[in-house]
Amino acid sequence: MKNIRPIYCILVVFLLGTLCGALAMHLVYKCRMDSIIGERGQHREEKLVNRLDRKLDLDARQREQVRAIVRETQQEVRQVRRQFRPQMEAAIGKAQVKISALLTAEQRKKYEQMIAERKEKSHRRDY
Repeated sequence: MKNIRPIYCILVVFLLGTLCGALAMHLVYKCRMDSIIGERGQHREEKLVNRLDRKLDLDARQREQVRAIVRETQQEVRQVRRQFRPQMEAAIGKAQVKISALLTAEQRKKYEQMIAERKEKSHRRDY
């Protein structure tokens, strides 16, 4: 019985490490995706073109063509996001109402604050 306790500790440490790693990967992926499809495209456009140039050794004509393609793609992505944003917001809103109904008054207050913070962050990112 005494030998089992260290094994449990090792398992807990392993599981916590796995969870932390998964969270870190999620945050890195989210950050990278935000930087690729974000609204502030000019800086990202240059960063992407420079990376492709560095890795592929593009000539001047190719760099300009790649830059034009990246710029066009960013505009298309913005249009798609604008088109589907109302549907996404409606789905999120329905989920929030359902979750709010499950909470106590104190939890609901905190939850509403979380929602307000998310909306503010989203609003700042869009402008």
